Amino acid sequence: MKIVYHTKLFFARRELYVIIISEVSFTRLFPIILFGSLFVCASLLHLVACYRRMPKLRGVTKVLLMPLLCTLYLFVVSEPRLLVLAALAFGWLGDIFLLFKSRRIFMLLGICSFALGHVFYVGAMLSAYPAPHMLMLIPIALCAVWLAFVYKKLLPYAPKSLRKPGFVYALLLSLTALSALYLLLVTQKIGYLIAFIGGLFFMLSDTLLTGQQYRKELRHGNFYVMLTYIIAQGLLVLGLAL
Repeated sequence: MKIVYHTKLFFARRELYVIIISEVSFTRLFPIILFGSLFVCASLLHLVACYRRMPKLRGVTKVLLMPLLCTLYLFVVSEPRLLVLAALAFGWLGDIFLLFKSRRIFMLLGICSFALGHVFYVGAMLSAYPAPHMLMLIPIALCAVWLAFVYKKLLPYAPKSLRKPGFVYALLLSLTALSALYLLLVTQKIGYLIAFIGGLFFMLSDTLLTGQQYRKELRHGNFYVMLTYIIAQGLLVLGLAL
């Protein structure tokens, strides 16, 4: 009888543990699924609005993207990093300013907002591994190549008043991707690989934005700019959350 009693007690406790674990998992997963779904839906609606040239829907959905991604990040990680939150906040301000990018002052404010966002992204990454390493020479060399490309191929099409801010922004933009590359080479962590890919998508997005804004060569330019931008921000946040 004692064996039967202890067996029943064991299974009763195990079922209780399963129930508790299930409740904790559901409590944690539900907001992640909810805000992840909302972010994906807002992104898809925004891309449709860009492709179909629906300015009102495009404006509303664009303003929602970074707050939703920020909220998702808060639920995914147990200890949110203030520098990542600051990067997303300035990305959100940049999104708002660039809704009016036809006016030069808003374009400049957008550049400054995104530049600060990249400063915070770089800070979030390098604060995890501040010690210098010989491998740092690889990102430095790639940064020089990128800046030469920007100087020769992109900046000549921008207004003169935006060329110096644009060059500084291009430097900070490259530092986001190359900081992730440096940490990937040193630590070999998958999160930094994801963040590096996100940084590359950010560079592609801003290259497309420059072409769309000043050369008008890309059909459905806003669609491709925002597609690469959404992927970039999502991968950066995912990489830094791992």
